[in-house]
Amino acid sequence: MSENFTLREWLNEERGRVSKIARALDKHYSWVSQIANGNKKAPLETAVLISELTGKSVSVESIAKAYRKKAK
Repeated sequence: MSENFTLREWLNEERGRVSKIARALDKHYSWVSQIANGNKKAPLETAVLISELTGKSVSVESIAKAYRKKAK
């Protein structure tokens, strides 16, 4: 895969990917889902690892862009 996906798109492509990424990061699957949905901001180091785990199909930039700040 050399296409650029959002993390959410990449996770939705194949069943079990959320769990696979969560296990590799030693995190809960809901934490990964929250990043993919833009509800949590991924630390840079984590974003780099996620990109590598996806075979660089998901860029660090797309992970960062997914985050939506909450309105105060």
